[in-house]
Amino acid sequence: MMNPELVNLISAQSELLFDKIKGYREYLHQHPELSFQEVETMAFVSSKLKELGIEHKTHVGGTGVLGIIRGIHHDINQECIAFRADLDALPIHEENEVSYKSLKEGVMHACGHDFHTSVLLGVAEILQGLKNELPHPVKLIFQPGEEMNPGGATLMIADGVLENPKVKHMFALHVFPDMETGKVGVREGLYMASSDEIHLTIHGVGGHGAIPQNCVNPIEIASEIVLTTKNLLDLEQPDTVPHVISFGFLDAHGATNVIPSTAQLKGTFRTMNEAWRSRAHEIMNDNFKAIALKYKGEIEVHIEKGYPYLENNPALTKQVREQFQLMLGQEKVAELALRMTAEDFAFYSHLVPVCFYRVGVADSSRSVNYGVHHPKFDIDPLSIKVAMKSLTSLAFI
Repeated sequence: MMNPELVNLISAQSELLFDKIKGYREYLHQHPELSFQEVETMAFVSSKLKELGIEHKTHVGGTGVLGIIRGIHHDINQECIAFRADLDALPIHEENEVSYKSLKEGVMHACGHDFHTSVLLGVAEILQGLKNELPHPVKLIFQPGEEMNPGGATLMIADGVLENPKVKHMFALHVFPDMETGKVGVREGLYMASSDEIHLTIHGVGGHGAIPQNCVNPIEIASEIVLTTKNLLDLEQPDTVPHVISFGFLDAHGATNVIPSTAQLKGTFRTMNEAWRSRAHEIMNDNFKAIALKYKGEIEVHIEKGYPYLENNPALTKQVREQFQLMLGQEKVAELALRMTAEDFAFYSHLVPVCFYRVGVADSSRSVNYGVHHPKFDIDPLSIKVAMKSLTSLAFI
């Protein structure tokens, strides 16, 4: 645990760096880059680490950056801890009218990754000044492609970011517009779901809408799939394992009096257990094909496996909670609810103990705080201070 002097020092440094890191965030917000295209962002991060004298390398996992902070008492092979920030933006047209509005048409940091990256740069600066006080070396993982399969985490892991030196445990934060600025949220154990994409192409026999007996209507096949799949999965779902099945895309180019020959149906399946995940894939595949056969149609089934479920190590997360209570105050640390959204930080959670937590970014002066992935998403800049304080403190667990 940190002593009061260290708590005060981290708080003071976070206050001192606020304007600089706010500026970083606004610059990155103006210059967003899509997944696996973060060339300028990579260069920006590298330039800031170079200014701090932090050893690092670029082009890790494609467009990622890996840095390390060591004190004079750290052995080169000593186990370290790691912090991860994600670099990529989303294909969204920004609707905010702010001085730092995105300069790239149709691309926006609508999920807070500009915030995550800037905060980690601020944390890096604080820790570089305290490197001889660190109990462990600290790896800085600036990761591309969190928003797109196969997930930039897989590429960073393949490039060895968890080795040489070996990562003992790992942390990441994420903006949370449902929570007011000043607070952080944690949850021990299962937290976020796996995420798989369902892509179906249904082949029927098109024709005149007034003579349906001569047709095989792919829309009817798609409709029965949508109406039956959830109930079928619910029958076999393990009692303690949550899941979600949703279909959000149906494309069939017919008309009021035209039955189309083909239809495309797309959806998502999410859960928190790998054995049930595999079994659910089998159930869905069999159901899709049986329904197509029933209507004398054909179906192409592609279930694309995405990110795994994310589990926060209970013992480590308990330490995180206590550290945050010390750093921010007990009343500022909230309990997070289970989420069926997904995050590629989950890949790390299956290899090393992790804690993924949330930082409140809601501005109480706004009538509406828009959620992530919304074209008007924004953060209360004061939340940058809380994020720096909380993340920096975890280097001293």
